Amino acid sequence: MTRTLLAISAAYVFMGILLLSMGLTSRYRWWLKAGAIVITSAFFVEVFYSSKDLLGWPSTSNMPSKFQLLWSRVVEPDNKLGERGAIFLWVEELDSNNVPSGTPRSYRLPYSQRLADRTNKARDEIMNGNPQEGSAEELSEGSDQQQQSQSQQQNQMQPQDGGFESRGGPVDLAEVSDQIPRVEFRPMTGPALPPKP
Repeated sequence: MTRTLLAISAAYVFMGILLLSMGLTSRYRWWLKAGAIVITSAFFVEVFYSSKDLLGWPSTSNMPSKFQLLWSRVVEPDNKLGERGAIFLWVEELDSNNVPSGTPRSYRLPYSQRLADRTNKARDEIMNGNPQEGSAEELSEGSDQQQQSQSQQQNQMQPQDGGFESRGGPVDLAEVSDQIPRVEFRPMTGPALPPKP
């Protein structure tokens, strides 16, 4: 983390020095200098938004395939406020010997009732003193687009005679649920010890 922050700081310093040297000592036309200033400013904004994970925001990238669940929070959808709901997991990756990495990370998953129930049950087990491990199936590429389309479809779904129908036509709930990451929880198993001589 510190190395990443130092690299970002060094990049800012380099870009600032480059821009100042172009503006003060070069004989470029004024519109080239103004363009360099605009492009540099755009990169500053881009770096800020692309480094949200470093600022402490939950990650929306793929979760580790095997992890220890440290804590969770389920935010239910609220139709009045237009909130889609989310499931926040604080996890620590496990290696092949079932040993935690020592670096916890926060993840944000799209809300589903099934995942919310499993998450609440795992959190209750943690509160009872039973550590929980989990496994996650990686989403395919384009998962962000799938999550957005799934969230939009969930927002548009309205109950119709016991089923669901979206404003744009019928929705296949199995297809929508396939776009939500598959996360399972179970009691934590001990680390794999080396064989005794």
